[in-house]
Amino acid sequence: MTAADDITSLASWARAIRAALVQAGIAWEPLFCEAGIDPACLANPDARIPLSQTTRLWDAAVEATGDDAFGLRVARHVNQATFHALTVTTLVSDSLRDAMQRMVRYGRVVTDAAQMQFGEDARHCWVELGHVPVDPPPAWQAVDAFAAILVRTARALAGGDCHPVQASLARPAPPSLDRFEQTFACPLQFGAAQTRIVYDRGQALRPLETANPALRAVNEALLDDMLRHRLRDDIVSSVRDAISRLLPGGACSQQAVAQALHLSQRSLQRKLADRGTSFRAVVETTRRELADRHLASAQCSVTEVAYLVGFSDASSFTRAYKRWTGHAPSQSAARKPAS
Repeated sequence: MTAADDITSLASWARAIRAALVQAGIAWEPLFCEAGIDPACLANPDARIPLSQTTRLWDAAVEATGDDAFGLRVARHVNQATFHALTVTTLVSDSLRDAMQRMVRYGRVVTDAAQMQFGEDARHCWVELGHVPVDPPPAWQAVDAFAAILVRTARALAGGDCHPVQASLARPAPPSLDRFEQTFACPLQFGAAQTRIVYDRGQALRPLETANPALRAVNEALLDDMLRHRLRDDIVSSVRDAISRLLPGGACSQQAVAQALHLSQRSLQRKLADRGTSFRAVVETTRRELADRHLASAQCSVTEVAYLVGFSDASSFTRAYKRWTGHAPSQSAARKPAS
């Protein structure tokens, strides 16, 4: 199990906690001192704080306010600047489904502890909010805040009437349900195996008027660079990089990726399973994101994009893209009119 001192999160989390404490009329400086956090780091947008310290800060803030739902209060102080390019790229996604996938893809920019997954079936899309095995674990209120941010983002994108169909929270039931019912506005379950926020798939697939492929591409490039620096030793990041190199021409296979990373196939499978994913899932996600990026650039034909993401022909790529998005790549909102 990983020690919490070895995992970090953006200092912007602490800024949001500070704002919530100030609003509650609580002197925040002693709590930061108690947690071992230097307030000077809050002025540095790239500063990161060990998870052990942010967990102590969450605990101290809950004790000082007497508010077991303090994470929901903190979520209201997260704005477009809090999580850097992640907030921007999420808000200009093509659909709520796309936004959910981007939050999962780039969640570890915010905190190394994040272990989020996107899932869907014929009726629903969902995000599971988990964390890597760590001692001590993140505060329940930190997970509450993440879940509330997801819900608030969905409403900002799809309208105030966009509510989850189910919110399952791993945390114990709070003393009062009022704030949770008001925040999530859907059936709630506490003490669940995983924290999962579920949306109607039809609603999640609706195109958004705020979509901006060019702005999204710029911010995703920044996020990819941040991930490369943050996750150099992370197996999922390494596998994604290897897949990206091997996809053109159809040379990507589990054996080829394992060889590129100097691992056995069994070791690769085990390491990915430890991160809550599989080789097939990573390939699928990487292909989809690369396809979106190539289509957004409008520098390649659909046939060329198919080759770049590892399909043998354009028709196979088109079928896969329709499965991912519900429409053909030539109809993608990311495409520019042909010149």
